[in-house]
Formats: sequence, C-alpha cells, structure tokens
Amino acid sequence: MRKFPREYMEKYPSVAKIYDAIAGSRRLGSEGTVQNYVNYVAKFVEFMGASDPEKALDDMLAGRVDVGEKVDAFISYALDELDKSHSTVRNYVFGVKKWLDLNGVEVNWTKIEMPTSNMVREEDRAPTKEDLRRLLNHASGSRDRAVIYIATSSGLRIGTLLSLRVGDVDFSYPDVARLTVKRKRGRKFGNKRGRNAGRYFVSWVTPEAKKALRHYLEERQAAGEKLTEESPLIGDSYHKGEFQNVEGYERVWARLLRRAGLAQKSSRWYKLHIHTLRKYFRSNCVGVDASYRERWMGHKGLYLDMSYFKAEEPLHLAEYRKAIPHLTIYGKAKEEKELRTQMLLDFAKLQGYNPDQLKRLEDVLARAKNIDDAISEFRHLKDESVRKLSNGNLKANGVYSVIRGEAELVQRLNHGWSLVKALSQDKYLLEQA
Repeated sequence: MRKFPREYMEKYPSVAKIYDAIAGSRRLGSEGTVQNYVNYVAKFVEFMGASDPEKALDDMLAGRVDVGEKVDAFISYALDELDKSHSTVRNYVFGVKKWLDLNGVEVNWTKIEMPTSNMVREEDRAPTKEDLRRLLNHASGSRDRAVIYIATSSGLRIGTLLSLRVGDVDFSYPDVARLTVKRKRGRKFGNKRGRNAGRYFVSWVTPEAKKALRHYLEERQAAGEKLTEESPLIGDSYHKGEFQNVEGYERVWARLLRRAGLAQKSSRWYKLHIHTLRKYFRSNCVGVDASYRERWMGHKGLYLDMSYFKAEEPLHLAEYRKAIPHLTIYGKAKEEKELRTQMLLDFAKLQGYNPDQLKRLEDVLARAKNIDDAISEFRHLKDESVRKLSNGNLKANGVYSVIRGEAELVQRLNHGWSLVKALSQDKYLLEQA
C-alpha cells in the first residue's frame, strides 16, 4: 500500500475502519480497494473544507453540515471541476459511503442522483497478434515476455497473475501447463455462495507460454535466485524473490507500450492497457464452451474439491485445446491445424477409443474444412463408444452408472465410485468400486 493512504489510516481512526471492513480477516478483500477508498475519503474531506476527517465527522453527526447536500455537491464537483469520468465518480461515492456508514452517519441515498454507470469515456480494444508480436519484440526481458504469454493464454487478471507462486503451476502436461488459483486475500472470485464454494479455480497456458515461463524461471535460477514453491511466479526485476504489485507493473507496461509505438490513449487510459490482454484471451477462445472459458477467467471457477476437478479435467483439457491455435501468438496456420488435429487424436486415445474409431476420426479430420467442423463428429464418436460399452463391453460383474450434473458426480465420488469416462452434455460414466 502506498505511503499516503497508509499514514492517513494510521492518523485517523474513522478511516482505519475501512481496512477491517474490506481487507480484514472476515472479508479478505483487496488492499488496493482500501487504498482507493481512503484516497476518495481524503478528496471528500478536502472538498468539505474540513481540517481532517474526524472534524468532518463531528460536524456531520452534530447536524452542522447537511451530508446529503455535501455528497450531491461533491458529485458535481468531481464531474465538472475535476473532469472525472462517471464511473470514476461512482467509485468516489462508494468510498465515501463506506466511510460514512462505518461511522454512523445517516444519508438518504435515494435523494442523491448517482452518475450513470453506462457512460463510457475510455475506449480500449483487444490487441491483435501483430500488436502482441511488437510488444514481445520490444520487451526488455524474459519476465515481461512471460507475462504477455501467460496473460493472453490464461485470461487471468493481472493482479491474480502477479500473486501466483511457483507451486501454483503444474508443468506435467505434455503440451500445456495448469495454473491453480486458490482463494486468498485480494483475489477476486465469483459470487457463488455456500460452505465449500470458491476454494479455487484453474486456468491453462499454451505450449508457447509454457516454454516462455520455463525460460523465465531458468533465467532467475541462473541469476542466483533460489526458487521454491513459495517463490513468486512473476518476480521483481532484480531477481530478489519479491512480488511485483499491480501499480508497479502498470508502469512497466506503459514503458513497453511507448517502446513498441503502441502508447495511444483514449482519454486517460492507454487503449492497450494491461487488462486488454485478458480481453484478447476472451475473444480468441474460439469454439470453446462459454462456461469453461468463464471458469478459466475466474468468473465461475468454483470447484468443491480436488476430486471433482480431477473427474472433470479431461473436459477442461479438451475445451482448452480447441483454443490453442487461436491463442497462440507466433503459430502458423498449417502448424496450428496440425497441432490441433494431433491434440484431438491424443485425447481420443486417452479416452480409450479403439483403432477403428481412431481411423474414423482421422478420416473426419482429413476431409473437414476446419477443425471446428469436425468437433460434432468427434463428440458423436465419443458418445457412440459409451453406448457400446453400456451394451456389454464392460468387464464382467462390474456395476456402472451414467449420471448427470456436477453435484451428483461429487456425491458419487465421495461414496467410492470412480470415473470411467467424462461424457458430453454434463454426463459422466462411473464404476462402483
């Protein structure tokens, strides 16, 4: 946290309450949000003409100041005099409201007209592959190249990416690598409620991103940094094993944009600000089931336990591998098609397809206009293999069941069943142990 908000909270108890309300042990929210809210309160107190927030509170609680009028006037001041955007001023009000609520100041918010939430002053866009190649060519080191590759192939928020540790990466897959994001202070998770909800979610990185990350970690070790599972995945520039904060990396990103000649601004933001790498991921998940894409981005990635994820992992891999050719920055069209074809065949082999089925799949892929056109036939073959199993090809004396839905899957796994096949349309073939 920066010096001003930290010292402001230390000096004024009424403002210090914001920290516990947002980032305390009961909330585990972001310290960045706390920092912003403290800054907003300071702006409001300055607008009131008060010497400090404690004096301002005394005046409001004693009725010497009409709080509603002051807040309303502050909104107009921020929009007209400070020339802030509507969304920024809304955030100002949220910070001030939090402070007032925590200190017992009552305001009739229904009488205050908030700035509209759908007025957009800033314009951004997803970077093209050409943009990304220019950025990679102008990156000052392997760290920044790794960030670009990982962010564009995983869809993670930059704050989440910078908070990951080396132990959160699984390199054991033949092509991709898996990133595990556990719930912890400051990380944004979806809104699903429940005793077991929101423990972690996973995302993936492409083969070229995996290669770039390995190179970056090897470079750090060669420079003398001792890497452990607790080391930051993306460290500082001097290989001291320190975490990089978002604000610091945004400055790195701004310098990179200027070097690459891509520092065009909309109003205050760069059109290719760091979060547009996430937009690239979302727009290039071509042919992927939207529910999986949203999970990888951290919107709905709320798995109950590891046994559930392991059961569904083949489906995650199958969906993600569809997007690899589109996410890959330096791949050529022919290489991308060959890569994707091979991945589909490899997955089919892992699912237990017999030689006849594999030959049929190869024929489908060979005559299809593109890989996406072959996906429906691919799924048909998978379901057909299950029907054959169900008609007598399972081992003797086995007890099998086809179930639907995640909840029943977890329940069966917890009662001794094991997964035989992950089917399409949220179905699973299980065997009783």
